[in-house]
Amino acid sequence: MHELLQDPATRIYVLCAAILVLKMALTGSATGILRLRRGAYITPEDYAFMGKAAAPPDEAVERLRRVHQNDLENILPFLIIGLLYALSAPAFGLAAALFVAFTVARLLHTATYLAEMQPWRSICYEVGQISLVVTTILLLVNVLGR
Repeated sequence: MHELLQDPATRIYVLCAAILVLKMALTGSATGILRLRRGAYITPEDYAFMGKAAAPPDEAVERLRRVHQNDLENILPFLIIGLLYALSAPAFGLAAALFVAFTVARLLHTATYLAEMQPWRSICYEVGQISLVVTTILLLVNVLGR
């Protein structure tokens, strides 16, 4: 592992991956904490266990849950594709730009989603998607071109 971290592209990938995984963990935990604070549970058995009648979904909890779900759908592919791209000996500047763009876009996507800021939420989402698609294409070029 130590040798892998000598490569600058791998190092920037690891930094971005760690930030994104931490962000997902915090978002998931925040969702659970908000559920408990607001008494907005996910299943009928949760309400029964807490001695409460089932209630309609709480919009604040659901918004945070959707942020977390969106992260799962987008960050997990980045973790795989980004690692493979970092291992394909990419040009450092391009790899760094793509990894940082994706990471910043995901952080801003969360902020704009929670703040209900359209069209900024969609713009941040698309920046992340474009970064991921370009990374994937460049990975294929690096692998097929060798």
